[in-house]
Amino acid sequence: MGRGIAIALLSGFAFAMSGPFGKPLLEAGWSPAGVVLVRIWIAAIVTLIPMLLVGRARLATLRHAPFTVLAYGLLAVLGVQLAYFNAIAHMSVTVALLIEFSAPLLVLVYLWVRFGRRPTLRTMLGAALAVAGLVAVVGAASGSAVVTPTGLAWAFVSLVGLAAYFLLAEDGTRVDDLDVAGDEGAKPAVDQLALAVGGLLVGAVVLSLTSLAGLTPVRVSTAPVVLGALGVTPWWVPALVIGAVATGLAYLAGILAINMVGPTLASFLAFSEVVASGAVAWLMLGEALTPVQIAGAVAIVAGVIAVKRGEQRGTADGPRPAEPASPRDAARTPPARTA
Repeated sequence: MGRGIAIALLSGFAFAMSGPFGKPLLEAGWSPAGVVLVRIWIAAIVTLIPMLLVGRARLATLRHAPFTVLAYGLLAVLGVQLAYFNAIAHMSVTVALLIEFSAPLLVLVYLWVRFGRRPTLRTMLGAALAVAGLVAVVGAASGSAVVTPTGLAWAFVSLVGLAAYFLLAEDGTRVDDLDVAGDEGAKPAVDQLALAVGGLLVGAVVLSLTSLAGLTPVRVSTAPVVLGALGVTPWWVPALVIGAVATGLAYLAGILAINMVGPTLASFLAFSEVVASGAVAWLMLGEALTPVQIAGAVAIVAGVIAVKRGEQRGTADGPRPAEPASPRDAARTPPARTA
């Protein structure tokens, strides 16, 4: 559990690089779709090459669940990023963030309705505290918020995409489960790391096709960019950071963490992205954190701890499955399969 939490926090901090390193590209004339297209292709390439060298058997599992891979690529990779950028183009960033990061609540409801996993009182109280902290961190940065119907529509699409990111990720199998997956009576599943790579490729290809068709205008620039305290740098420096770190590493670490700690806890640990984004913006761009934001960050940490303890209590009190295939299977949430 501890290792899974550490990997989830690593994913959140990696995702947090998107804003501070992506904003200078937008200010240099890049379109939102241009930033998303470049970052996804870089992430797809830097994750695919190692997989081709040492993990071809993992990639072969993609054929077991093609619709899962497609859904992950369209919703968890492409949908959430494009929808968020389109949302902030029509409304305040703070409102869009608050809507998108309501995804953990949607995850709780989905698991309750589909699998009967009713959250414990401690989990619900922790969720409320974490959300209150999120409102404090994000809301403290807002002035007069602008909200439009178009912006709200895109923000809710990003909300669904982020929830799909946590739920679909559990459809992967662990390394030592690959042989078990091929046994008679067991349904083969796509490997967790292969799912991340496959999803990134799907997102990159689909966005490229829609861009060529003129549906998503892409605009990029090779002009130097200003990276706050780092000064003027070539365009490829922030592009490489948001592609390799804020997308490639973030998705790989995220999908590993979700399989280790479950979608509920992982979704609340993702709030670390908001806190880390504020810290990085403070260090790089000079955007200082306010006392309210600091208090909100503390509330998020406290809420996540409460959710973790509530999840542990729920697992301990819940019925035990009969003869699990491995010791870790007993703690796994039933995967949200789409294929």
